[in-house]
Order: sequence, then C-alpha cells, then structure tokens
Amino acid sequence: MKFLGTLSLLIGAAVASPFHHARQSTKTPDSFYLKTSGSENSAHNDLYVYGYHTGAALNDAVLTPDLDTASKGFLNGTQVQFDFNTTFPWGLYPIGVTNYAAWQFVELNVGYGAEGFFVNSTGLQWSEQNGFGGWLVCDWYHNAPQLFYIYRFYTAEYPASCSRVKLLTESA
Repeated sequence: MKFLGTLSLLIGAAVASPFHHARQSTKTPDSFYLKTSGSENSAHNDLYVYGYHTGAALNDAVLTPDLDTASKGFLNGTQVQFDFNTTFPWGLYPIGVTNYAAWQFVELNVGYGAEGFFVNSTGLQWSEQNGFGGWLVCDWYHNAPQLFYIYRFYTAEYPASCSRVKLLTESA
C-alpha cells in the first residue's frame, strides 16, 4: 500500500513539474488574426479564422468576413495558439493523414497545438516534413468556408467549392 501511495506522489509531482509547461513563454505574445489572401475565388479572400465548436474542447477552423467573430492567435515558439479567455491553452492542429486524403482538416482544440509553424513573406506556414503543401478553403458542411491544409505527398483534384489560399497574419 505504501508503494501505491509513493507512486501516486511521484506521478503527481511529474505532472505538476515545471518542465511540463516549459513551452509557455513569459513574454507577452503579439496577437494576430489569420486572414485568407491570394485565392482565385474572391469569396475566399479576406476571411478570418475562428473556432467553430464541434464538441467538448474541439473546434473546426472555419472562416468569416466578420473581424468580431475571428479568433485571436499568437505564435508561441513554433506553435500557434488562440486566446479563448480560458485558463487553458487552445492550439492549431492540422489533423494527421489517416485516410489517404489529399487535404486534411485543421482544428483549434484544447492544448498547445502542433509544432512546426512559422511566418514568412507568404504568411503562416507549417512543416513540410509533416506533409504541409499549402492552405485550402472549401465551402464545406458548416455552411461556411472551412480551412484545410494540403497534404503535399498526394496529387489532388479539388471540388469546385475549394481554392488554394495564403494565410496572412493581421495584427490584432
């Protein structure tokens, strides 16, 4: 019984360890909105990313022209996180390829988010090693344009409701 008590204390200490939260920066991050640009479909330009609630702690990345609806984000190291006025972090998650699809969902879920994001002259980018081949907007099943990422290892034929975009950062 003492062994189980000691084991519980060790597990609790490991979870509470400062190393568990080492990714959080002490510097106040510069907030931004993610805004679409460069689409051949003008209806897919000048749209802002926001979290569309799909379940407990889950959101699809959907797009709106309304800046008041948009989700404020910031870069924390190589992770994109969002301020949803909660005590826990919300991160950007490009969902992994599990169905041999040429494009994949992007979600804003509880947690720190995927690593490997950076901003360059063409906007927000993600790691090519993870298969990132660009951003895609499709008029999808939330009755609003939805953000996806292109999986660069497959050749895609997009539906007519989809177009490639850039995701620019606009200061919040």
